Amino acid sequence: MGFQLTVTKGAAAGESYTFADEAKLGRTADNDVVVKDQAASRSHARVYEDGGKYFVEDLGSANGTRLNASPIKQPKELKSGDSIVIGDTVFKVTLELDETLAPQSAPSSTMDESGDEPPADDDPHATRLPTRRAPPRRAAARPDSTNADDDEAPADDEAPADTGDEAASTGDEGGDVNSTMFVDVPKPKALARRSQSAAPVQRPPRAEAVERERPSRRGAAALAKQDEGDEPVELSAADRARMRRQLNQSASGRVQLLWSDLPKPARALLGGFGALLVVGTLGFAAWVAWPTNVVNKPEPRAFRADGSPLEDSFGLGKVTFQTPDQKAFTFSATAPTRVVGVLHYQASNVSADEVNINLNGTDLGSVPADDIDPDSRELELVLPATLLKTKEENLVVFDNTRNPPGDDPWKIWNLWVEIIPVPDMSADEARRRAQTEIDKAAKDYELREVGAANLFRAWKTYREAWLLLEATPDAPAELTTIARTRMKEIRPELDRKCNGMLVKFQTIVNTRPNAYEEGRQVLEHIPEYFPTREHPCHNVSKAMLRSIDGLDFEPAGEGE
Repeated sequence: MGFQLTVTKGAAAGESYTFADEAKLGRTADNDVVVKDQAASRSHARVYEDGGKYFVEDLGSANGTRLNASPIKQPKELKSGDSIVIGDTVFKVTLELDETLAPQSAPSSTMDESGDEPPADDDPHATRLPTRRAPPRRAAARPDSTNADDDEAPADDEAPADTGDEAASTGDEGGDVNSTMFVDVPKPKALARRSQSAAPVQRPPRAEAVERERPSRRGAAALAKQDEGDEPVELSAADRARMRRQLNQSASGRVQLLWSDLPKPARALLGGFGALLVVGTLGFAAWVAWPTNVVNKPEPRAFRADGSPLEDSFGLGKVTFQTPDQKAFTFSATAPTRVVGVLHYQASNVSADEVNINLNGTDLGSVPADDIDPDSRELELVLPATLLKTKEENLVVFDNTRNPPGDDPWKIWNLWVEIIPVPDMSADEARRRAQTEIDKAAKDYELREVGAANLFRAWKTYREAWLLLEATPDAPAELTTIARTRMKEIRPELDRKCNGMLVKFQTIVNTRPNAYEEGRQVLEHIPEYFPTREHPCHNVSKAMLRSIDGLDFEPAGEGE
């Protein structure tokens, strides 16, 4: 047997795949069938044979698998003509039956009841077994009068039919050693049958059945009645001592004794404390299990056209939108010339090589592992000009390679794409222009203490030269290395400048809540050092200004 999968809809429409017993379907190349669909997971589904039947099973994919338009939660049996749907891709199932494996009719036996007739030689299905003649039945001697009252004689039709020579051969000499010899053994009196007409004998009630209750149980019942507020039960001193000895033999009994020895006010106090403890525990468990974020807005699936960041978080754990396996975004890169892109984002709860980034089907690398302060760092990734499409949508996918089968937490937020047009030029032209940009950036860096924005302009100019060389085929490697290295060296200075101004603002508003105008001036002063949003400090200052505008600050000078 076998089966065939034919793509009737999707990127690979018309292709067919034939398998004998099992096939795995998924997005990566290690599957038997590579599903070219953005909704497909790395390991999405499988088709397998079990007991002569074929089934389809979803392997914990993010977007699920459908059988004839119905989602499947557990393995479902397949029939020829069924459709397996993964995203926008449809596979038609064809089961191929092997006619040579059709079951044959069971051979009929040609032996008669006695087993003496051998099967015919021309019957190919006959089962030939060695014949064995059953031993002759002996005539049973009738028991004597000792057992005659209770036993019945065999019926006439049960008498043995064979009384010939074979029966005679079972005598004393040369007889069957397994034959039964009847011996006159009287039956035990205990096994004598009762007459059916005799009335059943009624046993007198046992005296033990009406014995009084044991002191230990009576003592426990007395304690229970006393605890419930009933009238106390009088116990003898011996009963009380015996009861306490028995209860002391187990932990639960000792607790019961301790509880009974407490006065009623103490028991009421402990009972109330226990009830509060149980209620508090249940409340804490409900608070932990209750979802921390309730989102009523739709989940974004594309970067914003104006380039503003998506502040919502994605991934698994404490995020705005739960996307355990992967998260995909689309964006446009419309420009009259070639473009190079830069993907800006923040990430946390990520280990090395855990989350891969994919652009239009090509892996660009993985998200860097967490550092000391992942919540304050902004990450960048160059989107090469050779992979960007200027006339159709581009697709960026964050793919957690450990989910499934695991459930590792991860978080991505503050995403946006920077699109930089790159003029068409030769490698020599790109080299000359990049050299000019590098010289200009070096001058701005020398004057970094003169103007507020000179340090930022030096970093940005080195960055533009690096991106230009990255987008140019056969660009000189030495200039690319200089531009990238100087850009990375200046970035920590910019970060320290940004952090210093933000700390100054926090100090003002925390120590002097009425100094609203002074704190606001610090935030408004930040764009002078970071004019554009290539550095995150520009966006952070804008967001903090929007936040404090909704707070109730008193102007500086009032209340002093």
